[in-house]
Amino acid sequence: MHGLVSLLPAPYYEEVKLIWKELRETYGLRGIEITPFPHFSWQIAENYDFTELGFIMQEVCTRTAPIKVRTSGLGIFTGPKPVIFIPVIKNNSLTKVHKDIWNLALDYSTGLSNLYHPDLWMPHISLAYEDVDPRIVGQITGALADKDLIWEMNIDNLALIYEPTGNIGKLMYEYKFRDQEDTIP
Repeated sequence: MHGLVSLLPAPYYEEVKLIWKELRETYGLRGIEITPFPHFSWQIAENYDFTELGFIMQEVCTRTAPIKVRTSGLGIFTGPKPVIFIPVIKNNSLTKVHKDIWNLALDYSTGLSNLYHPDLWMPHISLAYEDVDPRIVGQITGALADKDLIWEMNIDNLALIYEPTGNIGKLMYEYKFRDQEDTIP
């Protein structure tokens, strides 16, 4: 799967990397390493028309100002392969940009994950996935519970992580949003 994402700014990018390292060293969790860039995803798909998508990403960025976002602690997507993450709180600006990205990329993608559809999308920063044993989720979240994961940051980019099945993700494109900041609603 490939993903349209926004990379986290400093110091949060580095903070997430440190959490990944801690989870790897303490619990042996390495699944996150398939996508080695701290980010949140706008959309993921099995395939994109990469040339056209690059033009669309540039178009989105020329009309999008940086977005202030907040996170809200720790979350878990349950199931046989739990995902441990930091929730990103939706706001009007984030939702508007997400719909814009979703709609513009529709014609240039196949195998879209409906979990990222505007009606279902739960923006988040993944901390562990793919190899999380459901029996130790409590231990992992307990170890992370004392961390301050209430953050506020400016998101100023749209990137494409190219991640063919079984391969480590690579940053294919990264474009900056225009230079006018948005405000938190």
